[in-house]
Amino acid sequence: MNDPMHEVLFSALMGYFLGSFPAGVVAGKIKGVDLRKEGSGNIGFTNAYRVLGKDFSGKLLSVMVLVWDMGKGLLATMLAASIFHSHESVAYAALFSVLGHLYPVWLKFRGGKGVAVGFGAILGVCPPLGVTLIAIWVTIFALTRISSLSALVSYFLLPILAAALVRTHHLDPVIFPPMPMISVLIWWHHRENIRRLLSGNEKNLKKS
Repeated sequence: MNDPMHEVLFSALMGYFLGSFPAGVVAGKIKGVDLRKEGSGNIGFTNAYRVLGKDFSGKLLSVMVLVWDMGKGLLATMLAASIFHSHESVAYAALFSVLGHLYPVWLKFRGGKGVAVGFGAILGVCPPLGVTLIAIWVTIFALTRISSLSALVSYFLLPILAAALVRTHHLDPVIFPPMPMISVLIWWHHRENIRRLLSGNEKNLKKS
């Protein structure tokens, strides 16, 4: 497969289907809970921790959700890199792994919010960028204990940091276009959180 467009298309499809695996739904079923009907209704780590993390096994399952969600984004980009050796293919594998998580075909296109899978995918695209975003998330979360705010700040900075890396030649320019797309998608899926943050009603991770 030497056609760049075919490589990007294959990477995008691979990213989508890896990203669409709903680890949170599987974890909930193990505990006899449907995360889509509990807490915030989200299938990601934060809601999994709130709903399932009332005992050790639930906390462990929540961590497994986080690890898998990050891992599927990372795996998608690593596979694209190893198969095609193309920066553009890697970037679109990252974007579509996030899209797969947000709109999984298995769940009638109603998935999670994409934060963890995005971190994993960006680690695969550019490790320094991914590590920086995760460090920003950890710092904001340590100060506020509000997962959504931490995610919003991190993904607001994503295209700015990516543009800076392109400018300093540490990032191939073909990788840049999916970065603001990922940011917009994740901000859009946090619109209810934004309303609650603005009204002062957003819950931190300690609250049920």
